[in-house]
Amino acid sequence: MYSMNAMQDLTDRATAVRRVPSPRYLLADDDPDMRGWLRHALGRSGAQAEWASNGVELLGRLADDGPFDLVVTDLRMPTITGLQVLAMARTAGLRTPFLVVTAFADDAVRAAVARLGPAVIAAKPLAADRFVALARSLAGRRDGDRSQR
Repeated sequence: MYSMNAMQDLTDRATAVRRVPSPRYLLADDDPDMRGWLRHALGRSGAQAEWASNGVELLGRLADDGPFDLVVTDLRMPTITGLQVLAMARTAGLRTPFLVVTAFADDAVRAAVARLGPAVIAAKPLAADRFVALARSLAGRRDGDRSQR
């Protein structure tokens, strides 16, 4: 038979687990189909997925709607690229991890992303399970809570 203290401890732990907020991701891609796919994949994992359709919107969302646990951005977007947004975010002191998704990564892009970390490049096409695992891993790299990023 279980003691009342043991049952209360289990109840307290279950309550604490339910209070952990879902990760909050910001997705940016100029292709609406890709945005939908990214959002669907992350939404199935229990994450809150918000979106921007280009680099200008991405910058605005980062400034106005943050903090986020992870930014997922396409590399090539009109006006401002995902790499430019990453560089601007770092210059502004934002330490949120970035996942840069592209079919066009060369050595120079890889080096720039590595230099601007925490950030990782993922090559398109992506498998949903790999993408979600990578997003979770990056979002779990916290230097503190979201308010400090």
